[in-house]
Amino acid sequence: MGKSVIVSGYYGFDNSGDDAILKAIVKDLKKMDSEIKISALSNNPKSTEEVYGIRAYKRLNIFEVIKGISSSDMLISGGGSLLQDVTSTRSILYYLSVISIAKMLKKSVIVYANGIGPINKKLNRTLTRKVLNKVDLITLRDFNSKKTLEEIGVNNEMIVTSDPVFTLEPSNRERVDEIFLEEGIPKDQPLIGISVRSWKNSRNLIEVVSKAIGYIENSYNIKIVLIPMHYPEDLEISLEIAERANSSNCYVVKNKYGVEDIMGIINRLELIIAMRLHSLIYAATQAVPMIGLVYDPKVDGLLEMLNIEEKCSVENLELVELCSLIEKVWNNKEDIRIKLTDIREKLREKALENVKMALDILKSR
Repeated sequence: MGKSVIVSGYYGFDNSGDDAILKAIVKDLKKMDSEIKISALSNNPKSTEEVYGIRAYKRLNIFEVIKGISSSDMLISGGGSLLQDVTSTRSILYYLSVISIAKMLKKSVIVYANGIGPINKKLNRTLTRKVLNKVDLITLRDFNSKKTLEEIGVNNEMIVTSDPVFTLEPSNRERVDEIFLEEGIPKDQPLIGISVRSWKNSRNLIEVVSKAIGYIENSYNIKIVLIPMHYPEDLEISLEIAERANSSNCYVVKNKYGVEDIMGIINRLELIIAMRLHSLIYAATQAVPMIGLVYDPKVDGLLEMLNIEEKCSVENLELVELCSLIEKVWNNKEDIRIKLTDIREKLREKALENVKMALDILKSR
């Protein structure tokens, strides 16, 4: 009888980045161990079961959580920025509680390719230290996360690997052609992609990005496509930017698509200007040149790992700076592609190390 794992994360919320993490974890575990049984804690168990072909439990029902963990050999606290208190203290307390329940039930626990921090409140830092010092293994997706844990006193084994999503493949060309037809996007012309989310000072973000679209259109005679990563929030701001830009060469991906489909769309771009972490990771997996719009330290951490210097702060985003970066990346895009092709292969190998280490711990039970 095969071993079983349960995966905890921000699943079932229609966020492409987190969906991609779960998809990669499930795919890679099953590829290395076809007998393994996988379940997940989800906001929408029915959808998660249908999409991933695994068992799912309601993440906010304590009885379901205990039932799911009890019936598993290992908890994978998996992927994403789970342990941070910028969005809320409630979030970090939830994920630490799930880990604590698993340890009380004497289950193996691996913190799997997490991005950690910022953790600002003293109590949250103390609780994180106490809980993480009891887990079986910690793997992290960037060096900034390791530094954060060291600063709060975690002395458990910590290994920097990379995000699970680096092992995913995009949808094929025929499927992306179908999407472009459905969305009214020309499939045979070069495209620049933009992927943003609402954040502090969104008025300025909308203003600057919409004007940058005008600059791109006038300077490069190229089409622009806005790609939402989280529905409906990212679609709303994307539509607002497109309306403000008022350009016949600007398109918005309006329908919701799976992880591989979004990766396939990004694969067709000459370059992308992106804000959400996983829009940048998708671009890296396809060796697509990028400009990072930094709103969180995790974005800085990824760009550093990718050796990408072309970035600007969302908080004080300026049109001249953004347009200068677009010009720089456009003029050097082929060299950047070559560099990213080499880096993505290394990060893919590191992502697979997460799977091997998790299975080694599971087999030792």
